[in-house]
Amino acid sequence: MKFLTANEVARLIQHGELTSAEATEFHLSRIKTLNPSLNAFVYENSTATRAAARNRDLAQINNEPLGLLHGVPISIKECFLWANTPTTLNFPPKRAYQANETSILVKRLLDAGAVILGKTNVPTLLADAQTFGPLYPTANNPFNLDYTPGGSTGGGAAAVAAGLSCFELGSDIGGSIRNPASFCGLFGLKPTENGYASDGHVPPYPEKNIGISVMNHTGPLARSVADLQLAYNVLYQADWQRLRYLPIDTQPSVINPSAEKPLTGCTIGYFDTLMGLQAGSDVQRAMVAMRNKVEAAGAKTVRITIDNDLAERMIKVWATLFGFMLGLNLAWPVRKIFHWKFNPALKASRLPASEELKRGLSLDAQAFSSALAAREQLIAEVNELFSQCDSVLSPTALGPAFPHNHKHHKIMLDGEAIPYLDYCFPFVAFYNLTGHPVLTVPAGLNANGLPVGLSLSAPHHHEQHLFALGAVLEQLGYRFQAPEL
Repeated sequence: MKFLTANEVARLIQHGELTSAEATEFHLSRIKTLNPSLNAFVYENSTATRAAARNRDLAQINNEPLGLLHGVPISIKECFLWANTPTTLNFPPKRAYQANETSILVKRLLDAGAVILGKTNVPTLLADAQTFGPLYPTANNPFNLDYTPGGSTGGGAAAVAAGLSCFELGSDIGGSIRNPASFCGLFGLKPTENGYASDGHVPPYPEKNIGISVMNHTGPLARSVADLQLAYNVLYQADWQRLRYLPIDTQPSVINPSAEKPLTGCTIGYFDTLMGLQAGSDVQRAMVAMRNKVEAAGAKTVRITIDNDLAERMIKVWATLFGFMLGLNLAWPVRKIFHWKFNPALKASRLPASEELKRGLSLDAQAFSSALAAREQLIAEVNELFSQCDSVLSPTALGPAFPHNHKHHKIMLDGEAIPYLDYCFPFVAFYNLTGHPVLTVPAGLNANGLPVGLSLSAPHHHEQHLFALGAVLEQLGYRFQAPEL
């Protein structure tokens, strides 16, 4: 049963070849064995989980309608509200916080028959590319325990990559799905911008009564593209009453998986440099290899150049909006401490973000409004730049996972010390600002046995194209490789 996909587990259960209780017990046993070294899960209630699995089996015996995820064991990021479970964000002032309600997304998973194994580890306030903090132990990468699994969905990525869960519900405002997926050898989907203040994602805490949500994306991490699509279909059905999750692309894709050259007619753009920052050798090799493979499968590839002026304006606006969204939930002294904590890394970085983050944290409404207007213009410019492409290939981080680095020191890459923020954020923050859907794809292991992940974007609301492209890439050999645990 180890490393069966969610689709495989669901099919076995529905055909009577496996019970939900058996699938759940297997994953609980694996959690008990491996979680002490991974620190992937931070909340479990095995008694309640076993009862939920038995109820799934009883429903099947009674011939009740079965959902798409009937009996499948999954995990959710600690930041999603689930009644009577902790949602602390690894933040000491909220150490005793328990949700009084359940996120609409979590409800959809439960209504589809999923069995939630527990909640996974996050960094403080979800604000890091690693997963550590004062309340929970540091999450470790299953490919090398001395390395980070990424952040902020780091615990979830470690859980899925280690086979502790079939898939994870994560979130992403600055690479928090894509970096962990890349660092742990998984597929990850950041959909077209879809995060809402009332989705039951924290931040914001429900008591804040905040109605603004910008740049936040919720989405799954999994070991197969089909599992991403399964989770997406459950999570993001249209809610016409609130105008949520609208619309999805229904145009037929030019991709033909059964053809000899399935990508004939596709144009895939690519870029590997942003603001003078160049992806490292592992990522460069992976990008060249993927370009060669998609060209052999019939695609046309086109280099895209993003000039420094555009890239600089994008980073500045992203930092302003990120600061504003984070600051809405924090008292003024905490906002000052947060900026002070990251100031050394900001000063070391070549990214023009320090003053912009400070401006966002000030909660100046005029600065926020101006940033929204600038964002709208930037999205239009990027859409025009990418207009000839069906999808665009880019790095996720500059390189693979790195050793635990709680002080945000520079990271060694090909013999050069790279500022922490420069290594982790430019290529992912780019797409949080634009709101495009992005699929992260495992591109193999480097010489040290660490995963390398690449990202493919598509026009807004073209998730179906990304699923079709991802399925072809799996056929071409881009698959999850299990760690040796």
